[in-house]
Amino acid sequence: MCIEQLDDVEVRTNGQSLLTQLKHSISTAPNPVTIKSKALWKTLKVWIDVLPRLVITETKFQLVSVAPLGKDSLLSALIDENLDRTSLHDALVNEANRVITDRKNAESSGKKGPLPHADRFQECQTFLNLPENQRKLILKRTSIRAGTQKISEIENQISALLINFPPEMREQIARKLLEWWDLQMIFSLCGKREKFINKIEVQTKIAEIAGEIERDELLPDFETAIPPNEYQSDSMLAKQVELVNGKKSDLQYAIREEWRARSQRHKWLNERLDMGMRIQKYDQILEETWSDKHIRMIEDCENSDENEKRRLGLELLRWVHEHANKEVQPFANNWNSPYYIRGSYQVLAINLKVGWHPNFKNLLGKNS
Repeated sequence: MCIEQLDDVEVRTNGQSLLTQLKHSISTAPNPVTIKSKALWKTLKVWIDVLPRLVITETKFQLVSVAPLGKDSLLSALIDENLDRTSLHDALVNEANRVITDRKNAESSGKKGPLPHADRFQECQTFLNLPENQRKLILKRTSIRAGTQKISEIENQISALLINFPPEMREQIARKLLEWWDLQMIFSLCGKREKFINKIEVQTKIAEIAGEIERDELLPDFETAIPPNEYQSDSMLAKQVELVNGKKSDLQYAIREEWRARSQRHKWLNERLDMGMRIQKYDQILEETWSDKHIRMIEDCENSDENEKRRLGLELLRWVHEHANKEVQPFANNWNSPYYIRGSYQVLAINLKVGWHPNFKNLLGKNS
């Protein structure tokens, strides 16, 4: 498939070419397509002009329009390829002759002002200049799709066709596919890629997009899990909490969330090769957010006594418990379980990457 080659869209299948003219409209009620429509005549001229460059018996033509067909329109013969098009051919010839006659009469009358049918006079002339057998052959190989969906609805239309994927993934696949498709069209028009996009290329891209989305569909495996009775957290976790006079509940909360986050990280690392880098990058985000708050706390308690430093440190610890998940971006687009952020901060605290007391690194060094 390619665009802007022999027509708006050209599709090649099994040695056959399908040339498609697309007629868009943003109107809520576009004018119906009839044998008098400018769009119809311009389409016929485009096809006639490219006849020398194609084998007509190996080519089909299609007009796609968001506008409906006119009531009782002879163009309805183009909906079914088995219907006879003789009456349509004769009606088009009569319409073309009428347009040309009106034009000539206006020219001979000498009246000033625009001549009639300026929007389709040349098109009608081109149609009549074509031999009758050629006109009938084009019509025989022509189909029409009227009343199609507008371009603004195409994402929903594509989404509805993705029946082999879970419903919750279809909208996102369609959106990403359209983004890719638009870029390929630009590359095609600029000569930065082959003109034609093959069906297998589109299918491969859909599978690739679905895979990317699936990789981001992370499940909270430990959201309601409880640490086993024999679990003992690293002693540094307790030291960090005790350093700011944390309560028993603060320690219990920290241990539980640390176990959940550590278990989640371990599971991801075992199952997915790409997760190591993602976890590392996310830890950097957590550290930066913590650092902004910790530096401010150090400045605020520069002249404070130890009790005040511990009080502010406890506030920072409880920020991790109660508010961090609301202020830090989630690990993945679909992730909304707070235990990973809360627990990851405790993992970082064990490694002294973060801490709660203003002077935690000095007080909890390697020899503490």
